[in-house]
Amino acid sequence: MIVLHLSDPTTRFLHSIYEGIDGVRLFTSLTQKQEALKAIQAAPKDEPILLLGHGTPFGLIGTFTEYFIGDAEADILKDRPNIVGIFCYASTFAKRHNLKGFFSGMFISEPAEAHILSVSATPQEIEEMNWAFSGKLGDLLRGNTSLETIAATLKSSLSAPSSTSGTTPTPLTPLTSFNYSRLTYRKTGTEPLPESENYLCFNV
Repeated sequence: MIVLHLSDPTTRFLHSIYEGIDGVRLFTSLTQKQEALKAIQAAPKDEPILLLGHGTPFGLIGTFTEYFIGDAEADILKDRPNIVGIFCYASTFAKRHNLKGFFSGMFISEPAEAHILSVSATPQEIEEMNWAFSGKLGDLLRGNTSLETIAATLKSSLSAPSSTSGTTPTPLTPLTSFNYSRLTYRKTGTEPLPESENYLCFNV
C-alpha cells in the first residue's frame, strides 16, 4: 500500500486509516513528491494507493501553489482499481480523470467548512466524526474488504446496523448526512457524481 498523507495537524485523524497495516510506504512531505510518483509508477496495478489530506477538484493539495497529486500527475493513477481518495472533492478529481476506487466528496472536517456550507455541527461533533470515520475505514481496510463493500458499508452505517455487517452505526446528523452521502465507489471511472456534489462543484 502506498500512502500520500502530508504531515498536517488538521488531518492527523487520517492516520487511523492506515496505521497498523503491513507494508505501507508512507510519503508525508512535498519534498518526497517525485519519490512518491516513482513508487506509484513502479507498483503493481492492483496495489492500493491512498491519497489523504486537503484537496480541491484539481487534486490533493501539497502547498498553496503545488499539488501533491494534481491534474499533471493524474495519468499515473489511471487503470488502477484500488485508489482511495479522502480529501475535499476527491470524487470530482476522480471523475475528471476517470479514476477508479473509493472517494470522498466535499468532506467537512473543520468548523469553518461547516459554517461556509451552512451545515449545523459543533466543533466537538466534527472532531468525533473525523476520528470515527477514519477508524471505521481503517478497520475495513485492515480486514481486506473490497472498496465496493467499504463504500456500501460506510454509507449503510448511517442506518441501523445489520446482523451481518458488524459495523457500529453512525449517528444520522446534518454533518454525517452531508459527508457520508458524498462517498462514492467508482468501478469504471465514468460514474456520475451525487447530484448534491455536482451542484457544489459547479460542473468543473
